[in-house]
Amino acid sequence: MAGTIEGWVDRAERKITAGVGVSLEDLDELKAITDEPRQHLLYIWANADLVTADVISWNYFGPFDAEYQFDPRHECPYGNVKEAMADGWRIISFPAVEYPLENSHNQLGHEFVLERFFPPGAGLPHTPHGVRKQDAGQGAEDGR
Repeated sequence: MAGTIEGWVDRAERKITAGVGVSLEDLDELKAITDEPRQHLLYIWANADLVTADVISWNYFGPFDAEYQFDPRHECPYGNVKEAMADGWRIISFPAVEYPLENSHNQLGHEFVLERFFPPGAGLPHTPHGVRKQDAGQGAEDGR
């Protein structure tokens, strides 16, 4: 996306230099560029390598800042990966299968990585570490 915004700025600079100026249509184009959905990543560690296995731990990343203060009330909004998939998340990485399974020493559990694209300002309302800063004091719109 940075290239798209950069291209828009280059065109706008050429128009201004030529004395034409930026039009309302140009601003509409910029708004459309900046409203493009952004990738969010959801890491889920489960107690088995099945999409129906219970969540042990989780983490959530996106183009936002969060208040990094652990709060145990911020549980994963999904009980398992299948629930997240039903809400629109796509699995982009499955847990690695370790053989023999009896000797597996995976301390966090089986890691699934999921992605979903949200419009700017949307997404899950919190991470395991706290409320998203942009949502703090604004009624935490969850955008799911």
